[in-house]
Amino acid sequence: MGTVISNFILIGVLFSSLIAQEWEQSYSAGGFDDNGIFMGGSEALHLVTHKNMLFASIGYWQDGNNFWYGGEDLNIGWSQIICLENKDANWQVDFDLGYNFVRPEILKQVIFTKDNNGNALDFPDTMLIVGSYSANFLSGIVNASIFVRDDESNGSWTQIIVHQGYFSSNESYSMRDIELYTDQITGIENLLISVGTQGIYSGKYNPNVDGNIEIGLVPEVGPLGIRPLGITVANDQLYFSSGNKIFKRNDGPEPDYDVVHDFNDLNSYIDPAVGGIRGLTTIPNPFGLDESMLLMWCPNGQSKGTIFRLDHTDTQEFDRVYETKISLLVEDHLPGETVNYLLGAYNEFYLFTDPITQIDHYLIGIESLLQENIYPSWNGFYSGGIIVKRDNNGQYGLEEINDAIGFDDIPLVSVRCYVESPFEDENAIYFGGFDPNGHPSINNAWIYKKTWNVSDLEINEKRPLVNFKVYDNYPNPFNPITQIRYDLPKEGMVSIIIYDVLGRKIRSLLNERLQAGSKSVHWDATNSSGETVSSGVYYCRIVSSKFSQTKKMIFLK
Repeated sequence: MGTVISNFILIGVLFSSLIAQEWEQSYSAGGFDDNGIFMGGSEALHLVTHKNMLFASIGYWQDGNNFWYGGEDLNIGWSQIICLENKDANWQVDFDLGYNFVRPEILKQVIFTKDNNGNALDFPDTMLIVGSYSANFLSGIVNASIFVRDDESNGSWTQIIVHQGYFSSNESYSMRDIELYTDQITGIENLLISVGTQGIYSGKYNPNVDGNIEIGLVPEVGPLGIRPLGITVANDQLYFSSGNKIFKRNDGPEPDYDVVHDFNDLNSYIDPAVGGIRGLTTIPNPFGLDESMLLMWCPNGQSKGTIFRLDHTDTQEFDRVYETKISLLVEDHLPGETVNYLLGAYNEFYLFTDPITQIDHYLIGIESLLQENIYPSWNGFYSGGIIVKRDNNGQYGLEEINDAIGFDDIPLVSVRCYVESPFEDENAIYFGGFDPNGHPSINNAWIYKKTWNVSDLEINEKRPLVNFKVYDNYPNPFNPITQIRYDLPKEGMVSIIIYDVLGRKIRSLLNERLQAGSKSVHWDATNSSGETVSSGVYYCRIVSSKFSQTKKMIFLK
């Protein structure tokens, strides 16, 4: 079997050389930042770009430096937010939540464009938000809170309590996602926040309160049987997952929720620690002009990481489509091995365009519990960090962080997060992870980056386009003109329409037959009558043949 492993590693190295992959470890837990603050942790949970910087949320679950796991320093708690200002800088501690707040389970950037009354802000407010709950085992009081970064005040953070209660077991207060959503009836922007089994809370932008976000006293929906693990917006409707069910928000002054899809036929019992529906993500419908949802099905300790797609129907319901079982892909990747349990999709599936091939992929991080343990493992889990890659045709492949792992290498175990580099002079994507899975862990959190050389990108310019792709408009926010770029892989009719936040058509920029190639149009922020539109959020929808994609744009006067 040693020969099989050697050949496996050799093939990985040769493949890496052919496509000129360059891996580099960006963060290794257990050191100090430039200010002498300790940076450790057992897992990197999120990677987020914010105002040309890169932020990561670091958790200390099962980390022996944590006060609750034997550490003696109260300054080393459960949660840290670290920051990278440029590609050549060192990671710095930006925010330490202290020893009561358990894992920073939410880290996300949102852009508010309206206040709590639905009035347009003079300037959109771009916020970085952390979500976590405190488990004070001494007092028994639990605070589920969000923290908002004040970018203008040396990066200080303001705490906003979402829910307060008493300590209980399981996942009662686990905060896993937030989503900014515009109510299609009232036109008001709502920040939807999941708080374990307590429910989904709603916040609105209020410049007269600390942190500029005002949270409703009671949840929009709840209590729930199982903590939600994902919130997404598809076809201008908000959905969230809880256990084996998907709920849809019915908009209006007093919103309520309906179950629109149920996996009860597959499993009626869901292990709360595993979760059921994970990584709920909106994707283009491969057979229509609307949007579908993608998810990983992980009901219990026998989870095999099955991927389903939900296609929207005319009756506002969904057709369930099986795509793949990730455990089988891992077994093909590790010949002779059996995967007893597979978990993944910690966050939403991440859309990434390979700069060499120009192929779009949705990235999914996973962990695999092995039966035979032929390959390098940590407490039974495969040591390598595996990334699942899904292309627009629904085809799946696997890749490993830093190539195939060796028996003497530090375990990576689980890829939890990923994001493209925010730095203008760097063509790279960052990955973070490790999951203790209940085992003692000290300083196992990691962040790697994969970089592409300029020479590789120059070679790509000669390759034909293979996928329909709409790029983010530039600049964004803009005033008064922005460029909209897209790739058209084959000749066909193309329509480009601008909509406002209420879905009203503002202007048609294009409706004609085009040859294949890289294209672009400009919008000068005027409507069909030639009048300049008001400041706010607009959507550009590009439709061609069986492909469509929508991009969010912000116009500032």
